Amino acid sequence: MDAHTPPSGPRSKLDLLYHEVLGEVAGLVDRLEAVTRTLDVAQQQMQTMSETQQMLPQQLSRHLSATLETAAKPVNQQLQQAIQAMLNDTGSRLDQLSRESAQYAHIAHQSARRMATIALAVGGAAGVLGGLLAGLALGKFLIS
Repeated sequence: MDAHTPPSGPRSKLDLLYHEVLGEVAGLVDRLEAVTRTLDVAQQQMQTMSETQQMLPQQLSRHLSATLETAAKPVNQQLQQAIQAMLNDTGSRLDQLSRESAQYAHIAHQSARRMATIALAVGGAAGVLGGLLAGLALGKFLIS
């Protein structure tokens, strides 16, 4: 028998059957290896997605904080400007009110001085007049 020619008879059918079964097994093994590689790739992708999902809340929190800070700055500045304008206006009104109050107090002080002077003059005059009348009455009483 030649090494290149297959043997004839029952042995060759058995060889054909072995080759066919081995071919199918090899095909199944190839398919299993391809599915395993696909599953490995899918597992890596799922792990990457899982890690991304775990980091997502932290990233979202940082982004939200930055956005709120950026949005709050102009509002805060406008609020501070409005409060400062209101305080300046209130301060100027209070300054004006204190100046007017000082003027009124000065006028009241001058009026009180004048009234005291007038009361002193009237009291003095009344005292002199009372003394004169008392002197006249005493003189009339003593003469009579």
